[in-house]
Amino acid sequence: MPAFIDISNQRFGRLAVIERAEQSGRNTMWRCRCDCGRETIVQANNLRRGASKSCGCLNAEWRKSYFTTHGHANKGHLSPTYQSWKGMLNRCTNPNGYDWKLYGGRGITVCDRWRHSFENFLADMGERPVGYSIERIDVNGNYEPDNCKWIPLGDQVKNRRCSKRLD
Repeated sequence: MPAFIDISNQRFGRLAVIERAEQSGRNTMWRCRCDCGRETIVQANNLRRGASKSCGCLNAEWRKSYFTTHGHANKGHLSPTYQSWKGMLNRCTNPNGYDWKLYGGRGITVCDRWRHSFENFLADMGERPVGYSIERIDVNGNYEPDNCKWIPLGDQVKNRRCSKRLD
């Protein structure tokens, strides 16, 4: 039987060893507190060889960062900011879209910086505040940083293109 090695009060990755928990066959188990605040019980050999570095939160964080680039489209849920970006792109680039004729159909475009990168859009506009919508300051201008801002939905309906009457 291997000699007992006391690893109490040691740190392994995000895990701080609190106390010996139990013996499971040949493996000594240790109660650990993770940096995230959760407690877990881990085999001593997994701690010493680096196989266990957290309670599982490290793996969850890695998966989230690996499968998302910006965190605004997770598990089918789109953030309000991401929804605004997708809607803007659809209005200006999809001839089959509901509002195409009012946007892309009359020449309104999305700048290259935003069309190809949600991250750039987010950096320039920031998070969409609750109850707000994107507005083009010049209603005949394009979607670009100098021509867009977030405004309350109630104010958005007041901003309609002026049609010139010829009579």
